[in-house]
Amino acid sequence: MSNSLKYRVSIVGLTGIGAGSPMAEGPAGFGANMPHSHATSYSHVPETEVVGACDLVPERLEEFVRNWSATWPRLKGYRDFRQMLEEQKPDILSVVTSDNRHADIVVHAAEAGVRGIFCEKPIATCLADADRMIEAVKRRGCVMTINHSRRWYPIFHQVKAEVAKGAIGELKRITLNFGGPRAILFRNGTHMIDMICFLADSDPEWVFAELDPGYEDYWPYRGDGGRNADLEPGCSGYIHFRNGVRAFYNGSKGLTPRRGWELTGTQGWVLVDDQHAEVGTAAGTRLICSESRTAQGTPAAIRDLIRVMENGGRTVSPPEEARKTLEVILGFLASQKLGNVRINLPLDEAKV
Repeated sequence: MSNSLKYRVSIVGLTGIGAGSPMAEGPAGFGANMPHSHATSYSHVPETEVVGACDLVPERLEEFVRNWSATWPRLKGYRDFRQMLEEQKPDILSVVTSDNRHADIVVHAAEAGVRGIFCEKPIATCLADADRMIEAVKRRGCVMTINHSRRWYPIFHQVKAEVAKGAIGELKRITLNFGGPRAILFRNGTHMIDMICFLADSDPEWVFAELDPGYEDYWPYRGDGGRNADLEPGCSGYIHFRNGVRAFYNGSKGLTPRRGWELTGTQGWVLVDDQHAEVGTAAGTRLICSESRTAQGTPAAIRDLIRVMENGGRTVSPPEEARKTLEVILGFLASQKLGNVRINLPLDEAKV
């Protein structure tokens, strides 16, 4: 599609990462104002035009329309996403609602003929919901991508390439430590576990875990979609992958906020976070990548979605991969519920 022709876009959910504001420094996107929210990112992808926005809170909706009408003069606000889909007939839909409300919106959008869906993470809060979402988009030929944003950061692709070419020998272990007030499984934890799966380059085979104190009987999901972190647990967990890689996940609200992945192989190691990556071997240590903190994945995710809509294939973050991350999270919960035991995957939610 030519840049002179726009994809019609609608957004459901206008809090936080859904909305944002037009950047004060204009379209260049330098410095701390690099686009991150869905709306701001669409404004930096010239093939797109946001024509519909939906939220249940009138004040939030009014603010969004007020902020963005100059950018998109045809923008219209809605309280009912079904009405928005029927009237606007968007090509692309961003689903930026609470975590536990993604499924019905995605299924309805696919049935309504939306061609591309950009859904926030986690894909869902139970496997049954994830499965019906995946089935709906497959049946209708709709392209779907999940906003596990680090999958679009060049630094992680460079690390994966280094490992693949044998820079540290055979990959054996991955360790992730992070903390802070949002270090909960279904909110920021999903990003960290997804990147473990991406770097391991294999399917998780079994897990076990111990949740933070106070969440010993946490099953099933009991959160409110990510708004209140007190409703969701931190966790120490173990993931065994089919290719033999073992991963250790430590995410807790009581830990220091710093996060980073350590990959250990038979001949060396890699340390990587969002900005830096270095390789260590017997020959010494070398920096392999350094990125600015402004390197955000959201505009890249939109371009990736459009690429697959036009040319076929899979996005960098397809729903099937997001389901693996969700299954690991739910496996951690199941392990705690059943006495911190090993949980073989696939997980049968009905038996927990």
